[in-house]
Amino acid sequence: MPVTERMRKIDGKWQRVLVPMFFGYLFITSDHPDELYVRLHSMLGRTIFKYVKLIRDDEYIIPLSKEDERIVTELSDENHIIKASMGYIKGDRLYVTDGPLHGHEGEVVRIDRHKRIAILAMNFLGEKRNITIGLEVVRKEK
Repeated sequence: MPVTERMRKIDGKWQRVLVPMFFGYLFITSDHPDELYVRLHSMLGRTIFKYVKLIRDDEYIIPLSKEDERIVTELSDENHIIKASMGYIKGDRLYVTDGPLHGHEGEVVRIDRHKRIAILAMNFLGEKRNITIGLEVVRKEK
Protein backbone atom coordinates (compact mmCIF):
# COMPACT_ATOMS: atom_id res chain seq x y z
CA MET A 1 0.00 0.00 0.00
CA PRO A 2 1.50 3.36 -0.92
CA VAL A 3 2.13 5.67 2.02
CA THR A 4 3.26 9.28 2.16
CA GLU A 5 5.94 10.69 4.41
CA ARG A 6 4.82 13.81 6.23
CA MET A 7 6.04 16.00 9.04
CA ARG A 8 3.90 16.13 12.16
CA LYS A 9 4.47 18.00 15.37
CA ILE A 10 4.55 15.47 18.19
CA ASP A 11 5.35 16.65 21.71
CA GLY A 12 6.50 19.98 20.31
CA LYS A 13 8.98 18.46 17.84
CA TRP A 14 8.62 17.93 14.09
CA GLN A 15 8.85 14.24 13.26
CA ARG A 16 8.49 12.22 10.06
CA VAL A 17 5.45 9.93 10.01
CA LEU A 18 4.01 7.61 7.37
CA VAL A 19 0.36 8.08 6.37
CA PRO A 20 -1.64 5.94 3.89
CA MET A 21 -1.94 7.64 0.50
CA PHE A 22 -5.57 6.58 0.25
CA PHE A 23 -7.44 5.83 3.47
CA GLY A 24 -9.73 2.82 3.20
CA TYR A 25 -7.92 1.25 0.25
CA LEU A 26 -5.71 -1.82 0.28
CA PHE A 27 -3.40 -2.37 -2.66
CA ILE A 28 -2.38 -5.96 -3.37
CA THR A 29 0.20 -6.94 -5.95
CA SER A 30 -0.85 -10.00 -7.94
CA ASP A 31 -0.28 -11.37 -11.42
CA HIS A 32 -3.66 -13.13 -11.19
CA PRO A 33 -6.32 -10.78 -9.75
CA ASP A 34 -9.18 -13.13 -10.65
CA GLU A 35 -7.62 -15.93 -8.58
CA LEU A 36 -7.02 -13.45 -5.76
CA TYR A 37 -10.73 -12.67 -5.61
CA VAL A 38 -11.61 -16.37 -5.40
CA ARG A 39 -9.03 -16.97 -2.65
CA LEU A 40 -10.22 -13.96 -0.62
CA HIS A 41 -13.81 -15.10 -0.97
CA SER A 42 -13.05 -18.70 0.02
CA MET A 43 -10.88 -17.70 3.00
CA LEU A 44 -13.04 -14.92 4.39
CA GLY A 45 -16.47 -15.66 2.99
CA ARG A 46 -18.97 -12.95 2.25
CA THR A 47 -18.24 -11.09 5.51
CA ILE A 48 -15.19 -9.37 4.01
CA PHE A 49 -17.37 -7.71 1.39
CA LYS A 50 -19.56 -6.11 4.08
CA TYR A 51 -16.53 -4.18 5.35
CA VAL A 52 -14.26 -3.89 2.34
CA LYS A 53 -15.16 -2.29 -0.95
CA LEU A 54 -13.22 -3.93 -3.71
CA ILE A 55 -12.79 -2.19 -7.00
CA ARG A 56 -14.42 -4.96 -8.93
CA ASP A 57 -16.92 -5.93 -11.55
CA ASP A 58 -19.10 -8.80 -10.27
CA GLU A 59 -16.67 -11.64 -9.61
CA TYR A 60 -13.45 -9.96 -10.72
CA ILE A 61 -11.08 -7.54 -9.01
CA ILE A 62 -10.14 -4.73 -11.37
CA PRO A 63 -6.39 -4.10 -11.50
CA LEU A 64 -4.96 -0.60 -11.51
CA SER A 65 -4.79 0.96 -14.94
CA LYS A 66 -1.34 1.47 -16.44
CA GLU A 67 -1.69 5.21 -15.76
CA ASP A 68 -2.62 4.63 -12.09
CA GLU A 69 0.28 2.22 -11.71
CA ARG A 70 2.62 4.78 -13.32
CA ILE A 71 1.52 7.48 -10.86
CA VAL A 72 2.17 5.27 -7.83
CA THR A 73 5.53 3.97 -9.05
CA GLU A 74 6.70 7.39 -10.26
CA LEU A 75 5.98 9.08 -6.94
CA SER A 76 7.05 6.30 -4.57
CA ASP A 77 10.29 4.48 -3.88
CA GLU A 78 10.87 0.71 -3.97
CA ASN A 79 9.14 0.37 -0.57
CA HIS A 80 6.02 2.23 -1.85
CA ILE A 81 6.82 5.27 0.29
CA ILE A 82 6.24 8.72 -1.19
CA LYS A 83 8.96 10.75 0.50
CA ALA A 84 8.45 14.39 1.47
CA SER A 85 9.69 16.89 -1.09
CA MET A 86 11.60 20.14 -0.55
CA GLY A 87 11.27 23.36 -2.45
CA TYR A 88 10.71 27.09 -2.37
CA ILE A 89 8.17 29.60 -3.56
CA LYS A 90 9.15 32.49 -5.81
CA GLY A 91 6.33 34.93 -6.44
CA ASP A 92 3.30 32.69 -6.72
CA ARG A 93 5.15 29.74 -8.24
CA LEU A 94 6.42 26.57 -6.53
CA TYR A 95 9.88 25.25 -7.35
CA VAL A 96 10.57 21.72 -6.06
CA THR A 97 14.29 21.13 -5.61
CA ASP A 98 14.20 17.60 -4.21
CA GLY A 99 11.74 14.73 -3.92
CA PRO A 100 8.95 13.09 -5.90
CA LEU A 101 7.04 16.34 -6.50
CA HIS A 102 9.87 17.51 -8.78
CA GLY A 103 8.23 17.70 -12.21
CA HIS A 104 4.71 17.66 -10.75
CA GLU A 105 4.62 21.30 -9.64
CA GLY A 106 1.86 22.05 -12.14
CA GLU A 107 -0.45 19.52 -10.47
CA VAL A 108 -0.17 21.19 -7.04
CA VAL A 109 -3.46 22.97 -6.32
CA ARG A 110 -2.76 24.01 -2.74
CA ILE A 111 0.15 24.31 -0.33
CA ASP A 112 -0.22 24.37 3.44
CA ARG A 113 3.11 25.62 4.74
CA HIS A 114 2.01 25.26 8.38
CA LYS A 115 1.18 21.54 7.98
CA ARG A 116 4.04 21.08 5.49
CA ILE A 117 1.91 19.47 2.79
CA ALA A 118 0.99 19.92 -0.85
CA ILE A 119 -2.33 18.88 -2.36
CA LEU A 120 -2.16 17.50 -5.91
CA ALA A 121 -5.17 17.09 -8.19
CA MET A 122 -4.70 13.90 -10.20
CA ASN A 123 -6.83 11.42 -12.08
CA PHE A 124 -6.58 8.19 -10.09
CA LEU A 125 -8.84 5.14 -9.88
CA GLY A 126 -11.07 6.57 -12.58
CA GLU A 127 -11.81 9.94 -11.02
CA LYS A 128 -10.22 13.25 -10.07
CA ARG A 129 -8.72 12.91 -6.58
CA ASN A 130 -6.74 15.09 -4.24
CA ILE A 131 -3.50 13.48 -3.15
CA THR A 132 -1.70 14.90 -0.11
CA ILE A 133 2.09 14.71 -0.15
CA GLY A 134 4.65 16.06 2.30
CA LEU A 135 6.33 19.30 1.20
CA GLU A 136 8.85 21.39 3.09
CA VAL A 137 8.94 24.95 1.76
CA VAL A 138 12.33 26.24 2.86
CA ARG A 139 11.84 29.85 1.77
CA LYS A 140 9.51 32.25 0.04
CA GLU A 141 10.85 34.91 -2.31
CA LYS A 142 9.10 37.82 -3.97
